[in-house]
Amino acid sequence: MQSVRIQTTAASRGKTVVSRLLPGSDLIQGIKIICEQCQIRQAIITTVIGTLEHSELVYVVPDPESTLGVKYVEPVRIQGPLELLSGQGMIGEDDQGGPSVHLHGVLSGPDMRLAGGHLVENGNPVLATVEITIQEIVGVEMKRRYDKETGFVLFQFETADFETGR
Repeated sequence: MQSVRIQTTAASRGKTVVSRLLPGSDLIQGIKIICEQCQIRQAIITTVIGTLEHSELVYVVPDPESTLGVKYVEPVRIQGPLELLSGQGMIGEDDQGGPSVHLHGVLSGPDMRLAGGHLVENGNPVLATVEITIQEIVGVEMKRRYDKETGFVLFQFETADFETGR
C-alpha cells in the first residue's frame, strides 16, 4: 500500500466576487485586476465560463530526464473561436509577493473537440464574455515557489492569522 503524503491547513471563507471580463481582456490579467480591486490575496476560482478569441495553454508530457518523468510543453496556441466550458484554479502570491493565478480550463472549438490544460497569461483574450466567480479564503497564505522534490513551481500553504488573513 502506498503512503499518503499531504500538506494542508484550515481556512475560512471571505467574500465572494462575481465578475465579467469584457471583450479583448486577457483572462489571467483580468483575474489579477479583479483581485487587486477587491483586495483579494488568496482565493479559489470556482467558476470560469465564456468565450475566447483563441487560447494558449500548457500541459504535461513524458520527459525521462526530469525529476518526476514529466515536463510542461511550451505554450500551445489553439485557434478560436472557443467556448471556455469550465475553468477552476487558485490565486496566491509569487516569490516577490505579487499575484499568482493557477488556472486550468476545458475548451471546445468549432469542431466541438475538447482541449484542456493550464491557461497562460497573455494568451487567452476574451471574445464576448468570461464570467468568473472567485471565493476569497482567509487564514492561509498560498505562496507559489519552486519545489525541489517535483522540479515544478507549486503553491505552498502556510497558516495565517484568521483575523487579518496574513
